Amino acid sequence: MLAFEILSQIVSNLKDDQETLATLATLSHTLRNITQPFLYYSPQFKTFKKFELFTSQLTEQTGSLVRQLDLHMLPHRWEAKMNKSLIRLAPKIPNLQLLNLDLCSQLTNKSLIQLTKYLYDLRILCIDQCTLINDEAIEALIQCCPRIQEIYLGSTHITDASLILMARHLKSLTRVHMPGCEKISEVGVRALTEECKTLKHFDIKDCYNIVGDFRQLISDNEYEDEYEFDEYESVYESEED
Repeated sequence: MLAFEILSQIVSNLKDDQETLATLATLSHTLRNITQPFLYYSPQFKTFKKFELFTSQLTEQTGSLVRQLDLHMLPHRWEAKMNKSLIRLAPKIPNLQLLNLDLCSQLTNKSLIQLTKYLYDLRILCIDQCTLINDEAIEALIQCCPRIQEIYLGSTHITDASLILMARHLKSLTRVHMPGCEKISEVGVRALTEECKTLKHFDIKDCYNIVGDFRQLISDNEYEDEYEFDEYESVYESEED
């Protein structure tokens, strides 16, 4: 048998090939121990049935290895049964750092609240196009997941209340993506840019409730030159064209 260190290096080179890793895990106890961290770090699923099987069979030990969960391309992610699977999974993955639920259109406030209350170490949350989500879920998220660095909220029904809470409590926030959030205004954007000193990028494209010149909203902020942003198209400019 090759030295443990050599085997570990070989397996690390296969970290993105889950089928091969799964096969290796069946060959010996040593290989199983080596492959497990790579298999569970960022599990991938081709069908919803496989995801459901994963949630039911995951143990406390293997669940602690999961760091990333990207479901935005999972077939049938838009169905309501996704909520039950996520709620069942949540207590098993306390070390999760990235959660992508983009386009899970039936994701509810209740489910997101139940899910995130276990995810203290979460750093990146993607819920673009989850149109049932509003301030209720974001308020709970902020309380449970204070380490959030990036949040993607496109086309959700958040208001300025969510932006104000994020500005006050998410001390590591660097990126906010919220195109198509039509209930936010310049009030929330100003709070975010003035109070959130770590913010580097935000997207407010198609946020038509924001009036006036966006750049004026950040003109008094000492960090103005460090921002990257995607600005909404002015309705007045469109009319002039």
